[in-house]
Amino acid sequence: MRALSHYAARPHRHGRARPGNFRRSLPASAKTWMVGTLPGMTVGTMLTLLLCAPAGAAPPSRDPDWPCQQIKVPQLSLASVWSGPSPEAQQDDRGQAPRVDELVNEIAPRRVPVEQAQEKIRAFAAQAGDQRQARLLDLVNGLFKTLNEERSTVISGLDRFGARQRELATELRADNEKLRAMQADASSDAGDLNQLTQRVQWEAQVFQDRRQALSYACEVPAKIEQRLFTLARTIQDALQ
Repeated sequence: MRALSHYAARPHRHGRARPGNFRRSLPASAKTWMVGTLPGMTVGTMLTLLLCAPAGAAPPSRDPDWPCQQIKVPQLSLASVWSGPSPEAQQDDRGQAPRVDELVNEIAPRRVPVEQAQEKIRAFAAQAGDQRQARLLDLVNGLFKTLNEERSTVISGLDRFGARQRELATELRADNEKLRAMQADASSDAGDLNQLTQRVQWEAQVFQDRRQALSYACEVPAKIEQRLFTLARTIQDALQ
């Protein structure tokens, strides 16, 4: 899936992206406050709107790190997408069918149009002969394991993303409190006050940019599940 940035309070170098580690680059103009500002709006007002805004916020949940509105389901069950014969009994024979593993690798990626994947499944079933049921059961089992693992990786990445978002919110509130104290203190150094103001604005920009990026990332687990369901149904139809 697309990457989102791993953010900190200030820009820094990033390592290579890993599966489930969402990344996205900030534009060079991010140092200037641009999100939801109005003439005369104070930093405190902006932060109140930003941190309290319900848009994109996760509903109350037992998992405080889960950042999505969608209900968190860490693992799928095969029964949720498959109502045909049990494929588990076929596992001892999978080493004799390398073509099954090849086909799983061909049809699992979401970049492959689902219609193209369905055609590959039908062609595979037509060529399997009297081994059709065994090979198709191998296929659904391998496809389920592959897509369920991919989905779990995405879920873990969203958990890490949500945990970091909570940390950023805490840091942002703390820095804003410091800024308010400095603004109320007539003896505060103007240079220090300006530096802290810019830092709070940067942190708020990062927080908002990450929050907006969730609108896509939170949909990915459901997209993987839908693909799995569609292809499993195609396999089941090919059994008949």
